[in-house]
Amino acid sequence: MEMRKPTDEFAAIAAAAKSVQVGRIKAAVERLCISPRHSGDGVNSHRKAAEFIADSLLQAGCNVERQEFTIPAEPTPRPGLNVIGTLNASKQPKTAGGAGSRALLIGAHYDTVAGSPGADDNASGVAVLMECARVLGKLDRRRPVVFVAFDAEERQPEVGLHGSTAYVQSLGDSDDRSKIAAAYILEMVGFTAPAGEQRIPAGMQLAFPRAFDRLVNEKFAGNSVVAISNWRSRNASRTLERTANSLQGGVAILPMELPRWMPVPLNLRRSDHAPFWGAGIPAVMIGDTANFRNPNYHEPTDTPDTLDYGFISQVARTVTVLAAQHAVTEEPRRKPRVKLR
Repeated sequence: MEMRKPTDEFAAIAAAAKSVQVGRIKAAVERLCISPRHSGDGVNSHRKAAEFIADSLLQAGCNVERQEFTIPAEPTPRPGLNVIGTLNASKQPKTAGGAGSRALLIGAHYDTVAGSPGADDNASGVAVLMECARVLGKLDRRRPVVFVAFDAEERQPEVGLHGSTAYVQSLGDSDDRSKIAAAYILEMVGFTAPAGEQRIPAGMQLAFPRAFDRLVNEKFAGNSVVAISNWRSRNASRTLERTANSLQGGVAILPMELPRWMPVPLNLRRSDHAPFWGAGIPAVMIGDTANFRNPNYHEPTDTPDTLDYGFISQVARTVTVLAAQHAVTEEPRRKPRVKLR
């Protein structure tokens, strides 16, 4: 049987997988971690980080916006700032209609708790976001991809998620919200741990048996990321999982899909995916399990030298290929079977 030649689309996706550069990711993490990025305690370093992200997205070819909002949960309100970069379609879709205009969103918060340089939490996620934008900016795109660096995700001091909440509110009515095909939120993607050191929340083996079985097989090593989704987001989560499995050098996924009937526990709504869920927008949180793995969580010891940059590059490669599949194809592939090597 004659082998079919790869299409231009799959060639572009394969090129995207190979274009991720671990050195750029490491340099971005180190640049972001020069000082804590808490806008209450370090106004200058916080704004410098926002401008660094904006410049990176601009260089990637994004249209960059700065969304200002008010952080209310303080003794006195103070300003917050989201950085939004949009890579619009560079080619006309093959068919007319709404499918060609729906955007994929990649998000990560860039603020830290006071006193922490926040290498894992969340310079790691922001570095992946910026590298993904850089790679996708070189592709011919039929559908847009939006990159959002959220401010004020951390508790300030009682509640957080202010930046993502402001962004979702700015989308307006359900028609505007439906223009987002799915949101993928990067929340701490840089820390690995040896066998026996991955802890789990109570009841995980009952609620998420597939993820638990994978941890058992790996002897509770911290060498994977969780993909947390609700019932509206399960297809987006499964697309991520299939993408990771199709890659040489993709990251291992622990799928945690909440069934429709299950109340959402606090541990599963601690990041910027939660406001998207509240608005009915499919969203998946990708993370290294935070305090269930990383002993430096919210501490001054959360420094760049503690991270596993090979692991971060696996996350970046997976997310970049996922976004490339969306950007260069007319419709998301149900079962991408091409092995990208």
